Amino acid sequence: MPATAVLIATMQHRRSALERALTRAGWSVVGYPDVAGALEHLRTKPYAAVFCDELLRGASAGGFLVWSRRIAPEAPFWVVAASGDEAAVGAHQRPDGVIPFPPDEARLPTPAAASRASPAQPESGDVPLEGRTGLVALADLIDMLALTAASGVIAIDGGMLGQVYLHEGRLEHAECRHDGGETSGVRGLARLLEHEDVPFRVLPYRAPSRRTVHVPTAAALTEAARLVDERQRDAALLDVVMSECADALGVAVGYALGERPADVRGDGAAAFAQGVQALAAVKPVAGHVTHLALEGDSRALAVLRFGEDHVLAALAPRGRSLVLLSALAKAVRRRGR
Repeated sequence: MPATAVLIATMQHRRSALERALTRAGWSVVGYPDVAGALEHLRTKPYAAVFCDELLRGASAGGFLVWSRRIAPEAPFWVVAASGDEAAVGAHQRPDGVIPFPPDEARLPTPAAASRASPAQPESGDVPLEGRTGLVALADLIDMLALTAASGVIAIDGGMLGQVYLHEGRLEHAECRHDGGETSGVRGLARLLEHEDVPFRVLPYRAPSRRTVHVPTAAALTEAARLVDERQRDAALLDVVMSECADALGVAVGYALGERPADVRGDGAAAFAQGVQALAAVKPVAGHVTHLALEGDSRALAVLRFGEDHVLAALAPRGRSLVLLSALAKAVRRRGR
């Protein structure tokens, strides 16, 4: 009997095309259009390999990958991705390969590629207890717990960095501790996702003292990933400014109406506060100013407003305002590429 391949694809046209191609490649395909059915198979029935579409409704390929690795570590797991590029799947736990869509039948894995895989055994119902985010990304772990409607508290670095609370698969609270204090909710989750290789442990569930996440788990993960990307782009802005103007005293970026900047270098907090004040001061005279360079008694200030009311501001010794403004403009141009 041909080896069994579990196919997870919630879009009918993609599932049908993949079922036909995999069958011709020699697999006995069991296709699932729903998350629950596929999860039940991985939990309770044997399989030789998994093929999982990247475009899923109600789950992610990363969550299924973590679950499959947990109960059948040797079973190959292939992701179907439009680009066929493994980089699109994630930087931590890797699938055995990526198949482009539409599938190229001449290059599809055959059952012989899975001949060494052990069949899946029924799982015990426990969640993973510990590991490192360098091997299992925190986002994938959360997605797997959500997928299986599990409850628990993920303690990051023994709880010193932060904790994530889930009840029956739903995110309730996330908190991250850092030098500037503590950040909670989706922003706290984003901060935790930034740590690429730290230990974690899944502890028994207990109710958090407060609930800070009020959106579905998938939506919280998506927004947290967006915030991580935004913070990385902000950090790149500051790095460019500091490299273009080595004697800059401080640089910062953030929202004009924010209480404090999103990221700083050096005396960036002062640069941001003075920059926002300067933009407000010239508005009655010049209107909505986007570029501003000022020379003071001892310091130069440059400010640039961009995007949706973002402000990039920097301080340097007197006489360097135009150099600073040029550095700010160059950084924003690179960000837009």
